[in-house]
Amino acid sequence: MQALGVLVVDQHPVVRYALSSLLETRVAWTAEAARSDEAWNAITTSRPDVVVLELELEDGARGVDLCQRVKAMENAPRAVVFTGDASPAAVVAAISAGADSFLHKSVGSAELVDAVQRTYDGQRMWMLGKDERDDIDIRTVTSDVLPAVTRREAQVLSLVLRRYTNEEIARQLSLAPQTIKNQVSSALRKLGVSGRRELFRKYSGQGGATTVVRG
Repeated sequence: MQALGVLVVDQHPVVRYALSSLLETRVAWTAEAARSDEAWNAITTSRPDVVVLELELEDGARGVDLCQRVKAMENAPRAVVFTGDASPAAVVAAISAGADSFLHKSVGSAELVDAVQRTYDGQRMWMLGKDERDDIDIRTVTSDVLPAVTRREAQVLSLVLRRYTNEEIARQLSLAPQTIKNQVSSALRKLGVSGRRELFRKYSGQGGATTVVRG
């Protein structure tokens, strides 16, 4: 691995220590933070190449908010969401915050190190850690993760990300296929993508430089 600097942001000391210990043998330096303010201070002063962060932080702040703030920086570091939550809501939140990669905490140590390197090199690593259609509960998906979309659009998008067809989504939500088609188009437009193909190319490993791995 190249001489990279990596900031690990997680509310659990053991996780921070484990990640730092794993990475420090392969990178130039690592730093740790538990709170969003600590993380932001480290980012602005140390300028890491990659930030590895959880979705929930010690101070009750949302990791997606920190991620969004980081990605708004000039010459922003790469952002890797490393979380135990692979729910549709978490995936949508990571996408909306501009995360470069999404890794479930079930990934192996070698996979994690490789994913950090690949993310730095400009690839997107989407490692969900479980079957893409497992444990779907659309009632838990709200528009809070992506304020521009409606609650229904967020539900629809969460199923699109799990590769449901419009017809399958319509059956799941008990709505007309044309209604689903309209809502899919609206949600994708708000994400800044032209269609499913571009969405999957950017986030789900169909072409381009994205890699998706599922357990």
